[in-house]
Amino acid sequence: MEKQDVNDLCVKHFDWVERMGWHNKTPLEALALIASEVGEAVNECRGEKPTKEFGEELADICLRVFDLAQWQGINLQQEILNKIEKNEQRGTRGRRV
Repeated sequence: MEKQDVNDLCVKHFDWVERMGWHNKTPLEALALIASEVGEAVNECRGEKPTKEFGEELADICLRVFDLAQWQGINLQQEILNKIEKNEQRGTRGRRV
């Protein structure tokens, strides 16, 4: 598989969701669907260690976020890079390292 950046993945997934006819929700409903995927990931962590399905649930969370970002015209890759930089500038914020 060729290397793709985050925005490429956003476009690819958004286009698939569009072909499926699933862009019939509000941004709030899209966020609720992300939350439901988080709940599914939580269920895969109820034992002593996450199940083998945990990674798939994390991917589902990402895909829902990718779709929402693309739909809303958000450059998710740049937002992630900006947030990483912002977090690095914050340092430990008083937490022990």
